[in-house]
Parts: sequence; structure tokens; C-alpha cells
Amino acid sequence: MTLNLSRFVLRSLRHYWRNSAAVILGIIAATAVITGALIVGDSVRDSLRQMSLDRLGQIDHALIGQRFFTEGLAQALATEAPDVSGIAPAIAIRGSISVRLPDGKDQVRRAGNVNVYGVDSRFWKLGNEDRPEFSFVANRRLAEQLQLKTGDNVSVVVEIPAAIPRDALLGERDETSTELLLDVTAIAEDESMPGRFGLNPTQQLPLNAFVPLEALQQQMGLAQVRPTRRNPESRPGRINALFVATKDGQLGQPTADTLTALTARKATLDDLGLKVKPHPDHGYVSIESERMILEDSLSERALGLFSPERTSASLIYLVNEIHGAADPSKYGMYSVAAGINFVDRPPFGPFRYLAGGPPAPDETDGIVLNEWAAQDLGVKVGDRIDAAYYVVGDRGELPESQTSFTVRGIAALDGAALDRGYAPDVPGVTDAETYGDWREPFPLKRDRITPRDDDFWEQYRTTPKLFLPLKAAQSLWKSRYGQYTTIRIAPAENQSLPDLTADAGAKLLAALTPDDTGLRFLPVKEQGLLASEKSGDFTGLFIGFSFFLIVAASLLIGLLFRLGIERRIREFGLLSAVGWPPSRVRNAFVLEGAFLVLIGIILGAAAGVAYAELMMYGLRTWWIGAVGTRFLFLSVHPATLAIGAAISAVVSLLAILWGLRQPRRYTTREQLSGASEATEGTRPGRGGWSRGIAAGGLGLAGLLLIASLTGLVPQTEAFGGFSWQIVAFFVTGIAALTGSQAAFAAWLASDRAVTVRGRGAAATARLSLRNASRHRSRSLLTASLLASAVFVVVAVAAGRRNPAVEKPEPHSGNGGFTLVAQTSSPLLYDLNTSAGRAKLGLNPNNDPAVDALAAEMRVASFRTKPGEDASCLNIYRTSVPTILGLPEATLEEFSKSKRFKFADTPSADPWPLLLKPAAHGGIPVFGDMNTLMYSLHKGIGSSIEARDANGSPVTLEVVGMLDASVLQGVLVMSEANFLKLYPDSGFRDFLIECPVEKADEISTLLESRLGDSGFDAERVAVRLADFLAVQNTYLSTFQSLGGLGLLLGTLGLATVMLRNVLERRGELALMRAIGIGNRRVGAMVLVENLFLVAMGTLSGAGAALLSMGPHLRTAGADVPWGSLLMLVSGVIAIGAIAALGAVWNAVRSPIVSTLRGE
Repeated sequence: MTLNLSRFVLRSLRHYWRNSAAVILGIIAATAVITGALIVGDSVRDSLRQMSLDRLGQIDHALIGQRFFTEGLAQALATEAPDVSGIAPAIAIRGSISVRLPDGKDQVRRAGNVNVYGVDSRFWKLGNEDRPEFSFVANRRLAEQLQLKTGDNVSVVVEIPAAIPRDALLGERDETSTELLLDVTAIAEDESMPGRFGLNPTQQLPLNAFVPLEALQQQMGLAQVRPTRRNPESRPGRINALFVATKDGQLGQPTADTLTALTARKATLDDLGLKVKPHPDHGYVSIESERMILEDSLSERALGLFSPERTSASLIYLVNEIHGAADPSKYGMYSVAAGINFVDRPPFGPFRYLAGGPPAPDETDGIVLNEWAAQDLGVKVGDRIDAAYYVVGDRGELPESQTSFTVRGIAALDGAALDRGYAPDVPGVTDAETYGDWREPFPLKRDRITPRDDDFWEQYRTTPKLFLPLKAAQSLWKSRYGQYTTIRIAPAENQSLPDLTADAGAKLLAALTPDDTGLRFLPVKEQGLLASEKSGDFTGLFIGFSFFLIVAASLLIGLLFRLGIERRIREFGLLSAVGWPPSRVRNAFVLEGAFLVLIGIILGAAAGVAYAELMMYGLRTWWIGAVGTRFLFLSVHPATLAIGAAISAVVSLLAILWGLRQPRRYTTREQLSGASEATEGTRPGRGGWSRGIAAGGLGLAGLLLIASLTGLVPQTEAFGGFSWQIVAFFVTGIAALTGSQAAFAAWLASDRAVTVRGRGAAATARLSLRNASRHRSRSLLTASLLASAVFVVVAVAAGRRNPAVEKPEPHSGNGGFTLVAQTSSPLLYDLNTSAGRAKLGLNPNNDPAVDALAAEMRVASFRTKPGEDASCLNIYRTSVPTILGLPEATLEEFSKSKRFKFADTPSADPWPLLLKPAAHGGIPVFGDMNTLMYSLHKGIGSSIEARDANGSPVTLEVVGMLDASVLQGVLVMSEANFLKLYPDSGFRDFLIECPVEKADEISTLLESRLGDSGFDAERVAVRLADFLAVQNTYLSTFQSLGGLGLLLGTLGLATVMLRNVLERRGELALMRAIGIGNRRVGAMVLVENLFLVAMGTLSGAGAALLSMGPHLRTAGADVPWGSLLMLVSGVIAIGAIAALGAVWNAVRSPIVSTLRGE
């Protein structure tokens, strides 16, 4: 019967089934790891995708306004938008939730920074739920934090929306929050849409509370007011959010743009907080804002609608006191000053001057008084007057400033000078009949108010007493919110005021863009799905984590196949001797290997699914710190299985081809005689190079170690956040590893021809060590591979940190701060001053102990623009993180104290870079290295696209990179730049420096006294530990999988050991024949192999620990000594087991037949 190639392969596989099975197991291992890593990547992406769908339910698009707009806008969109299947109006705001403890004492359990949503049945339908009536629904995470159950009574505290900015002169600074008392109706489970609802992509479960929309509107002063006989003015209900579901799942940006355009068409002046008010007494209309200040973009649009001759802009301010410079006893209180352009054309002029005239437009101290004020002050043209007024500080303080003016004219109290229309309506002030009726924006000096002041207010209200050029007023009183308070518009010829009112309103609405109004829909579902697709590369991570497993399995495949080939070396020779050409012989064994690969990858693909399921289970349990969610599931794609199998096939075939190299080097005669690789131990090696490398490596390691320990190596940054000392120690470890292996190579290459003398165990051990140099290159390769693998695994595992034991140090990740805090609503006043703490009610009982405790803290406050969580805790791809504004005084203190550690930042003092123009024209920002590199994929000099408060695009430029800081997940810019983008944003983020032993007391004090603001503090060390939990978990994962690969690789060395025994079977048989017992022969083989394993393992571990010297010396080092010891011991133990297998093979071979074969 003819022996064709396929029949030969099949019979060979059956005959050598044990070796074939071993090779297949190796291929299964490699395929399982490679395919499993690919499946893990798919599974994480699909899980994140599903989480995005689950947290949004049917919601495809969302609008979150910077201001509150009317609920009627939702009704208009529902009617007019053809592609909308559902729309839910809502209020979305941050708040704090508290519940009283059941022990009856006046103690509460509180959660701050809770997402409070005012919703109705329309929202629940978008979440596929039916709740026609409810009082309070908490998600499971909030319920667990507060230990809530159905029926509990909770307090919901939210910020009262302020029409006028709180840090404007007439803004409300004291009554900033309101409280709702509600009963818990239900608890939304994590699997439900309300349980994880949120617009920003994150796998972390939020703190969510849902309350009835109407009740929240009522409590916040936003409810609908119907007209009555007593109060004929109606007011629509207001909201700040719209959630939209579309037909057929139209998720993209074009649909969002269509909704935005429709919103712009349907928006009313009421939606924008604007008013076009007719003034029939003077024949014009005025454009005003409920914010009192007109934003600059809105002012530009309004002024561009009509010709300059028909418009007049003004800026008014409330002056506390005016008096003549010569006689301060004659004064007037609380006068309106108006900055205007003096013109003669009606209806904006002219003034009828009783004396003098208007000041020049560019004059800075010229002023016109009306006749009432001139009479009160007893001044005439040319006299100087002093005006005192409040200047609102950034922290709510009201320092009084004073400016002197020269009286240029005195105007009669008629015509353009007798006009209340200069001032916009301010409820509680402009509609008050007397000073006694004012809603005081600040304490009035009532004892200074004269009867003449009262009379003027009762008769003329907001009619200005002082007029000055508009530019002069802007130089004194312009704010970051805008430079005009009113824009007046004159009618065209033959145009009535009602027509002008309607025309101005329509033109203004048509001219305003979404960038002006901030009413812009976002495709939140599409953004979430894209963020899941571009999430962290878990395929790459697990390929890296499993790298040693893949390498070990590949080596194992090659070694096992090579071992089988060497056992069949005579078969090679026989096939050649009977006439098979070398190519056919080689093809036969390649085909045999390919068949093994085919079987291995098929079984390995199935094993890969099991391996991936094990990894997913690990991510949900052991390694949950890396992903922060248990909602991960296995997702197997056929294409992924095919790709994994193809990669594994290539890797396995390459390993098999490597295993086939050796037999081709022998002649047919050598193959027939059972030739094996020639030994190197009978002649001295060339150890000169090895000795030189050993001396250089160990010498360099010694010098660097001495230099580092004696302080000769500086602590300054080298690159990437690493100091020169860290670099020096790492080079020391690498040099020590290289030097030790070179020294071992030199020892192996030395003259081993000297006779081994002695007897007993000592002589046996010396003979074992001599045998290690029989194959010097093989012994060196074995020890070096082990040493390198152990070095990497131990060094990585030893890099774990525990910041909880680190002390606050300015030049570190904690910046010298002990506590980090956030609030639900902004704090206006300064916690660093006694006046600010008093305003915040930190010590209402004037307790000296509280004052003493508060004096021990130093607070760094940041303005906050909430955004996406870009820290390593969020595995979604983020685009625009939270932005913090750093006040200049705090920035200067950070610079002086060298707060925080920087990486790759081109400046010895980086903080001033935030105040300088960036190189490419963007707004300069800092970010943490982890945030920039791994979440945003940016670096120094990179640009980040963001939007300002109204949605207009802006470009941020990275000029500095913080290293492992508590500011991870955010971007930091100067307050000056921040306020240009987000003028309304207050102080919500805080870093607190205080003694460590007082941290808990201070935290309790602030959380209890500032509970209405949702003040929530935690230790900086805890926050850093949360961030480092991800890094430490990755290190643990690498240690686990890398250690497993190392153990598998050590097991693979069993094939090398067995190969050594097979090559020396004649020698070992001869030793047994001349009377050396099996026990001694076995001991010699065991010691020889254990020596190589121990040499590689211990030298690699020692060099790794040496390279991590600076880290091991820090207080935060958290080295898992126990698991590392177990790993090293496991390597040696598996090496011992493998060596015992080689011993067993050595002593069981028959002596006579082995010697006859030799």
C-alpha cells in the first residue's frame, strides 16, 4: 500500500498522540488568550452601548438650558415637530437630600450633589414606566447611601433660580435655596432607566432623585400663575430641560439641529427672559432683560436691527450717596445714575438745561444733574460732587467705592430727563412705592434717607438723578454679564408704538441664534453610543495583561513540537534514506503541525469564549475597581472568533516552524544515529565580552545606587512626570539585571575542564552546576527569560500606591490639601474670612470653638462649569470634562507654594502659564496627565473643542499637565478666562488645607452648617485612592495574568529540561551502570535545573525591587509582598515539579538498551 503524505500524517498523529495532545493544549491556550482578549474588548463596548441605551430609555435628544424657559415651548415642539414621538418637559438641577435619623435626635443623613429632576408622567413614559402620581422616587444608589425605604420623609433642598445674577448689585445673595418635604414613593432599581438616568456618558451609577414637576416649580417660584381680578398679569410655568424621543430612532446631529432650529422659531421673548416694553409717554420702546443686564451678544443683535439714529443704549447703576465735595452735609441717598449718549434728537433728547450743558462723550468725570439733585446738594455748574457706590466683589462682599465728578450741566426735570425707561424693571425694587417697600438687595442706610429722597422716589421712582457719558459709566460699572441695561428704540416715520413693539420683538427673535440663547438640542443617545465605541481599549489592555500568557503558550507550542521532532529524529533520517526528498519530509511535518493547529484553534476558540467569560466575571468582581460597574455581559461576535483564530493560527504555525529548524541541520546519517544538538561544555567559552558587560552593568548599578542614596541625583523632573532619581533607580535595576545575567554567562563560559573532586551531596551539587554549562546558551537563555519575565511582573506589581497613608505635601498629587469638597449650589461668600463664614451661617451661635476650628482651615475655591467625568473612573470616551476657574489670588498662592506636581510642562513655575496667551491662540488650560492622555487623548499643546455658556464653540489649549493629582477628571483655567465663557458659574469645588487630625471635625462642621448648599467633603487621600483604584486594579490584573503566564512559561521549561535529559540519556545510563544510584542521578538533574530556575527568578525579582527603590521608600508604597512571595515561590515550585519530571524520565530509561543505542 502506498504511503502518501496525508496517510503518513494521520498515522503519525495517532501514533504520537501524547505529544500531539500536548501541542494541541498549547495551541488551545494561545488561542483562548488571544481570542478571549478580543471578545473582552467587544463585550465591554457592547456593555457600554447597552448601558447608554438603558440610561436614556426612549430619549434621543435633550435640551438643558442655561436659563429657565416657558413650558409652552414643549407644547409647541410636540405639535410642530413631525419626527417627535414623545417630549417631556422637566427641571434638571443639583440639590441635596437629607433624612432624619430614626433615633429622634436632631441628626440627619445627607447626600449632596444629587441630580434632582422635576418630571411628570411624560418623562416616565419615555422610561417605559407608568407613574401618573408620585411624590419622591430615589434611585437605588441614593437610597442605599441614605438608607431610604418607601414611606420615609425626605427633605429636598435646591437652589432658587436667580433672575439677576447673585453677584450683581441687585442680585439676591441671602435667600438662595428652598426646601421640599416629600415622602418616598418608590425606589428605582439599577436596571431601570430612572435608576441610572443621566445625559453624560458614564458607567458609574449616579445619585438621582425624581420629584413632581409642578411641586418643584411651585417651590422654586417657577409655577404657572393664572390672571386674577386682583393680579391681571399671568405667568407661564418654567422649565430648563426638554427630553425628546423621535420616531424610528433618529439619533444623529441633523435631527438635533432640526429640533434646535424649530425651537428658535417657536421661542418667545418670555422663553428668553426678554421684554420689549412700550413707553407711550416718551414715544419709544425698550428692550430689557429679567437679568437686568443685557448680554453682549444680545445687545449687538438688538442694536444691529435698526439704524443708529433710532437706537440708544444705556447703563444704569444705583449710587448709595451723592454730596457736594465742598459741603458733604448736603446729600442725596440711593439715586439712579444713567450712562447715556447725549443726543438732541427725540425721543432720546434733548435735555432742557437750566445751566451748562452735556459733558463731552469721552469725558470721564463730567456729569449732568437734574434740578432736584442739584437743589439737594446745593451745587452749580463747575462744582465737584462725590458719589459713593457699592462695588460687588467676587465673593459677595460689598466694598464701597467713591468717585468725584464735575457738574457740567443741570437739567430741568422734564422731557428726556424725566424718564423712568432708562432703568429696566427689577421686581421688589422698581415697583416699590417707597424705600420702605424695597426688597433690600443690601442693607439700606435708612437713617440717612431724607424726606426729599422719599418724595423723589414716590413721585419719579427710577428716574435718574445723575447722567454721565456711556463710556464713563461703563468704565465704572460694566460687569462681565454685559455693558448695557436697556436699549431704547424709536419708531420709524408713521409707525405706531404697538407696531414697533411687535416689530422689534419679531426681529429680535429672528436675529438671535442658538449661540445667543443657549437653547440647543444635543443628540445625547448618539453621543453615548459614540462614546461607547471609542471607549477604553480593553482588547489592547487584556492583550497586554495576557502578554506573558501568549508568549508562554507560543514558546510551549514550539518547545513541545520540537521535543516531539527530536524524539523522532531517526524517523527523519529513515524517510530521507528511503527516498523522500527533504522538502517532502519537511512538508509532512509542517502538514502534521498545521493539522494540530486546526484542531487547536477550533477548540481554542471555544476555550476563548470561556476565558473571556472568566475575564468578564473578574471585571464584575475581582477587578471591578477598573470599570466601576457590574453591568457587563459577554458578547461574542463570529467575526471576532474568526480574527482570533486566524491570529492564533499564525502565531502557532510560526512556533511550529521554529520547532522544525533543528533537524534540518543534520545529515541523514546523523539523523539515523539519533543525533542531538552538540554540547558546549567540553571547551571553554569566550567569556571576555560577558565579563566586560557584567563589570559594566554591575559597576553602573553600584555607582547609580550610591549617587541616588547620597543625593547626587536630583529630584527634578526628567520626563513624563518621572524625576531623575526614579530614572536613575530604574536604570540601576536594568543594569543590575543585565550585569547579573552577563556574570552568569561569564561563569558558564569559564574553563570547566577541571575535574570535579569530592564525594557526597557537595560533590553531586558541584557536578550539577558543572552540567549547567553543558549547553551554555540554552542555560543562559532559560535563566535570562525567567529573569526578564520576573523583573517585569514584580516591578509592575510593586508599583501599587495607597495615598491614604501619604501626608499632605504641596509638591505632590494632593497639593498639600487634606479635604476636597463640592456643593450642589454655588457658595457666594469666602470661607477664608470671618465675614464670609458669618454670611454663610457657619457659626450662628458665635461659638468660640467653632471660630477656632474654622481658623485652622484654608480654602481654595474654584468656579465650576459641570461637564463629563474625564477621570480614569469613566471608561467611556469623553470630549469636554468639567472646567474649573481658578481665582488669580489662589493661582498666585499655588505658584508661591509650588502646589502640585507637573509632568512634561515646559516651565519651572507652571501656574502663571494660565495667565499668559497660549502659543496657538486658544484659552490656556491645565489637565491631569491621566485625564489628558487616557481620557481625552491630548497632550501639551493640544487643542480641545468646548462651548461657552450659550453654546458657541471655543478652543482650549493645553499648556500644563498635572501629575497624578486630585484634580483628575477636570480642566483648570484662570478665573478671568473662565468668566468670559461662563459668567454665571459660581464656586462649587473646593480644596481645603487643614491639620490632618482636624479633618474629620472640619468636614463635619462644613457639611452640617452648609447642608442646604449640598456641601459634601471627603479626604483628598480617599479621592486619590479612588482614582488609583483603577491603576492598582490594572496592576493587580497584570500581576495575576502575567504571573499565570510566568507560571505557564516555567512549566514550559519542563520541555527544555526533558530535552536536556533525552540528549544525555547515554551519559546518565552510563553513570547508573558504573554504580551511581538513581537517587544521586536524580538529585544531580534536580539541582541542575532548579539552579537555573532559582538563578533567573531571584535575579529578576531582586533587580525589579532595586529599580522600584524610590517608590518603595515612599509612605504610599503598597507592595503586595504576600502575593509576590507566592508568585516567586510558585515559579520555583513549578520549576521543581518540572525538574522532577525530568528526573523521573532520567531514572526510568533502561540502561542496556540506552547504552546499546549510543
